[in-house]
Amino acid sequence: MNTDSGLTSVVGWLLLPPLAAKFLLRAVHGVLRRVAPRAVPQAGTSRHALHQRVSYVVVIAVYLVYTLWVAEQDLGDNYYHMLGLRPDGFSAAQLRRNFRRLSLQHHPDKNPGGEQQFILVQHAYNVLSDPVRRFAYDHAGATAAMCQTCKTVGDYMVVVLPSRLAVYAGYILVSAAMHLFRVARHGTYWRYLAIGAFASLELAMMTRTTEPLFVRGLLWLAPHRTSCEMATIMQKAVSCFFIAVNQIGPQLFPQEKSVSTLELAKELLGKTRATAAEIQGHAARLAGFYKDTGLQRHMAESFESELLLGMTLGTSSAFRTEFSDRLKAERDRIASQ
Repeated sequence: MNTDSGLTSVVGWLLLPPLAAKFLLRAVHGVLRRVAPRAVPQAGTSRHALHQRVSYVVVIAVYLVYTLWVAEQDLGDNYYHMLGLRPDGFSAAQLRRNFRRLSLQHHPDKNPGGEQQFILVQHAYNVLSDPVRRFAYDHAGATAAMCQTCKTVGDYMVVVLPSRLAVYAGYILVSAAMHLFRVARHGTYWRYLAIGAFASLELAMMTRTTEPLFVRGLLWLAPHRTSCEMATIMQKAVSCFFIAVNQIGPQLFPQEKSVSTLELAKELLGKTRATAAEIQGHAARLAGFYKDTGLQRHMAESFESELLLGMTLGTSSAFRTEFSDRLKAERDRIASQ
């Protein structure tokens, strides 16, 4: 995929999903207002926020599939498609027959404008007619197949393997940098897991004569593509997965604003002081009613411990009620003597 296409994809990921999610939500709510008005939540409610998150997740999922489809289209025609063949099976006679037909069709003597296509057809035939070069092309791409000094499959793999796996090394460095600078922290574990899984899968695809089951499933969906082309799409899928996780993560798992320990301690201290002042005010008013009963000294001695207990348990209202009931019971006991 070229640089312009990659830049366009990144810009699209940053700008399109928020706009598309708003449009989708308005469209869905517009339909619901006609068929089921009560199903449309009011703005600012928890249900409305849920609808916003769901619409955003749907847009991200659809855009992820679209981006992968664009990546597949950007690959263009491979040697098999150029010669009118399917990678999953063809005979040597069919390969020669198609090559001769296309060579005559694009020969410069008959088609002055088809010289470049004529060269491509010849090169495609040379690669696909050689079992070793064909294996290298299927599993490592056209760059490996163009190696002039390679003799065995191992030689072709050595040429291209570092550049293929270097992509995943770059993903690891980018992910580590994001973690270091606390950027896009959603799905960190899944990012590393995806990098390791796709790198291992591509390594198996390049070194094994039979495709892994997962790759065979992908090739069944796109029988005109080679294993190397599927690996290229998977590399694009990894980068799209990173962006999608960081777009969806805040919607599925909204996080509260982080507060430092000092700020939290100050907030709790302020609330504790306010609660203490409130309890002390109520206790003072209650004590005023019994200033001539001889209970003030008893209250002064026991109030501090009762106050600390009430603040610790966070039950100031229940404490005030209990304290009032105890004072009333004590007054009745003294009056009955």
